[in-house]
Amino acid sequence: MKQTLSITPPRVGIFYPEPGQKERAELLARSLQLPAITDSTGYDFILSYVHNRLCLSSSTESRHMSPVYVEFIGGAAGFRRKHAGREMLLRAMGFRQDRPPVVLDATGGLGRDGFLLASHGCRVHMLERNRIVAALLEDGLRRASEHQDTHAITGRIQLSIRDSLQYLLDTARGEKKYDVVYLDPMFPERSKSALVKKEMQMLQKLVGRENDTQQLFTAALSAARRRVVVKRPKTAPPLADPPPSHSLNGKTTRFDVYML
Repeated sequence: MKQTLSITPPRVGIFYPEPGQKERAELLARSLQLPAITDSTGYDFILSYVHNRLCLSSSTESRHMSPVYVEFIGGAAGFRRKHAGREMLLRAMGFRQDRPPVVLDATGGLGRDGFLLASHGCRVHMLERNRIVAALLEDGLRRASEHQDTHAITGRIQLSIRDSLQYLLDTARGEKKYDVVYLDPMFPERSKSALVKKEMQMLQKLVGRENDTQQLFTAALSAARRRVVVKRPKTAPPLADPPPSHSLNGKTTRFDVYML
């Protein structure tokens, strides 16, 4: 995710309700430089291990709100992996079975699109600069690497916890290593009447608002070898000038393709 305008960072703790979870929780707490806690009072969000999955929960929202975690083996991601022939994303990437592109997913987020690309043979480098979102993504990749159906896919994915804009600028100054740079702004513009998924609501409160999307796009144009692909809401304007070479439209989203 990209640079944000958050003024007061939310309070986040690594929650372990049972003594047997303490060692694992403290290890994660040290890596994220967050407190390990047994009482979530006063915290906005908690990270905890539930059924061997790292989950993000809101301490202030309704207890009926489902926690956020990354899942690549089953669920919606598993369905997409098995039925990706209709995926516009592959067409937007210029995917060819005999020469799958090397992709930089500069806005890794929860990794769903990047994992789909890797499942079809693409080598994908995901960038995520929010350390908590990156921890969720790392956990999902760990579990996928341990499953026979998804182990090989994770071998085609590299995850880096770093600033996307700076990485794109550095890449543009050196050898261009990526056929495609992919941008999916997590919180695009929406009308007042549009409902944001509860999962996105939680992440938006955690991460804040983005303010460097256009800078990312400009840097991406200089860093890609063949094309830049931007995911947008179907009715939203293009991210910035120049206009896309072409677009692929779905029911609610579209992919703007900028050929280089």
